[in-house]
Amino acid sequence: MEDQEIFFEQIRSGGCLSYILGSIKEKLCVVIDPEIDKTEEYLRMAEGLSSRLLYAIDTHTHADHSSACKILRDRVGAKVVMHRACEAPYVDLRVDEGETIQFGGISIQVLHTPGHTEDSTCLLAGDRIFTGDTLLIGGCGRTDLPGGNAEKQYESLRRLVSLGDQIHVFPAHDYRPAFSTLGDEKKTNPRMLVGSKEEFIHFMTSRKPPLPRKFHSALEWNRSPIQGTQRGMGEGI
Repeated sequence: MEDQEIFFEQIRSGGCLSYILGSIKEKLCVVIDPEIDKTEEYLRMAEGLSSRLLYAIDTHTHADHSSACKILRDRVGAKVVMHRACEAPYVDLRVDEGETIQFGGISIQVLHTPGHTEDSTCLLAGDRIFTGDTLLIGGCGRTDLPGGNAEKQYESLRRLVSLGDQIHVFPAHDYRPAFSTLGDEKKTNPRMLVGSKEEFIHFMTSRKPPLPRKFHSALEWNRSPIQGTQRGMGEGI
């Protein structure tokens, strides 16, 4: 699909970044890593495009903010998409490595990239990759929170190194203008320039940053059923 047929927008909420990607012609769109405080903005944007919000996708279980996925599910019937390793009971479509999310002529390839969390994914859509917390601009997600694993994070970053330099990187967090390419990150990102797996694991495991401010409330919200009932696939937590 040509760029002129695609609608794309980055939405910032503090240090959280989310994205709307849609087909102008087919009037379908998805939101990636939606943050709860921006729910109304997502809905206004979809309405302004006369588009149906088909999927709400989280790249992983966030531990620093509350996801808007289950709110969008209730409000407009958006199907919630996450990796099958996630614990959220409200997910409608559980995806895995190599599967694709298709809508309106747009195809998003799922790359399972554990390390920050076990359910972490990167989403490759043409020349854009939505990296969640796997790869940040100039860094990567921490590995000391639930489901984190420094060795797996190293392997996931190595996998991204194998992708094309021209691919534009869109992470789930940044406090600066958030735009880069994989080529730039390969050249300048200290976490991608570490010489060995052992060195990377030592660096990641020796760091002891404070817990995210909303750690407990975010995990409780992002892992809990909607309004006290089990939804989606019906799994308990």
